[in-house]
Order: sequence, then structure tokens, then C-alpha cells
Amino acid sequence: MLNTWQNIVKNKMRMLGETQESLAEKLNVTQGSIAHWLSGGRKPDTDIISSIMKTLEINKIIINSDGSASENITPNEFNNDNFYIEVLDITSYSGKGYIDSDVMQVIKLVKYDLDQAKIIFKRINASDLKIINIASDSMQGTFDSGDAIYVDVSKKEFIGDGIYVFTFGQCLYVKRLQKIKNKLIVISDNKKYKEWDISEDEVDQLNIHRKVMLSQSMLLRKHG
Repeated sequence: MLNTWQNIVKNKMRMLGETQESLAEKLNVTQGSIAHWLSGGRKPDTDIISSIMKTLEINKIIINSDGSASENITPNEFNNDNFYIEVLDITSYSGKGYIDSDVMQVIKLVKYDLDQAKIIFKRINASDLKIINIASDSMQGTFDSGDAIYVDVSKKEFIGDGIYVFTFGQCLYVKRLQKIKNKLIVISDNKKYKEWDISEDEVDQLNIHRKVMLSQSMLLRKHG
């Protein structure tokens, strides 16, 4: 039998003497919702999973490709047996909430076979890679809402045209940045969104957090 994230939560609840009713009260949801989530009958939003883990003091959960899960594994480099990439909790990283955001909050680890990781990620260290889930259609055509993007957290400044995760003012963005003369042009690949620019006297409001390296589609299509 696979050890799923639900099983990890149930085991931690037993250790803490937590019931579905008491957990529901702490999360301000119904006991029925807890029952559905833990039975696998209904998939909770990612922020709910995050809240459950924080309430039960579960640090991280690895979700493997076969649906199995394990708890509290530290990300490893290429010289270890496996290659783990952390899925970013963007709110915890930034230390603040944002009025608007192009990303969703998720907390878990994704495990890759070492040989597979070398092909996909070349020589990028696992410690420099994070995964973020997109919650906006502003980059539709390049990636869609719900897709996972792999970002290099060592890239914290503009290093040439590309797609970046950045904050400007009180908003968090995943957009294409292009340098034209003395301005940065902010481009949404979805053409229904207009371009805008960041001038030299506004650059103090810009904070670049990471550069987007790869993306993975989460879109399910029915074929019959």
C-alpha cells in the first residue's frame, strides 16, 4: 500500500491526539471537509494542505511520481542518490502577503531520479532550484494557470531578457522582462494584457527573486 500525504497527516494526528473535529475547528472548516480530504474523496486547495501541515507541525512532504509520499527529507545535490526540489511556499519566503499574486502557495518536495535530473536540469544544483505553481493566465502561451515553473533562486538581479519572479510595489509577478534603453519592459505573453514599463526612478520598487528556467504543464486533456 502506498504511503500518501493523507496517511502522513493521519499518523501525525494520532501522535498528537488530534481528531477530525479538533483539526476542523483549528482550520475553521467543517469536519466533513476534513473527512473528504483525508479519504481522498475531494482534493483540497494547496493553501489548505499548507494550513494542515503547519497546524500539525509537518515540515515538508515529498510527493513521488507514483503518488507515494514521505516526510521531512532535506533537498540533496547531484552527488546523492536522489535529486529533490522544494516546492516553494511563496508567502513564507517573502515574509509578507501581496495584494495580487501570479503564484499559488504549495509546500512539498518533488523527487527525481539522479540520472533523470542530470538530463533535465544539467548542472544546476538542487539547492538553487525551486518549484512554483502559476495562478494567473497572464503568461498563457508560454505556460498556463496551474503549471509548475522551475526557478533558479541564485538569480536575484536582472541578468538579461527572460522570465523572472519579481515584486513591484505590493504585487508579486511572473513576467517577461526586457531591457530597452533605460527602461525595463514588463511583458505578459498573453496578449490580452498590456505591456508596462519600469523606469529608472521606479527601479527601487523592483525586487527580483529568481529567474524562470523550465516549466511543466499540469493540464489534463481527455482523449476518448
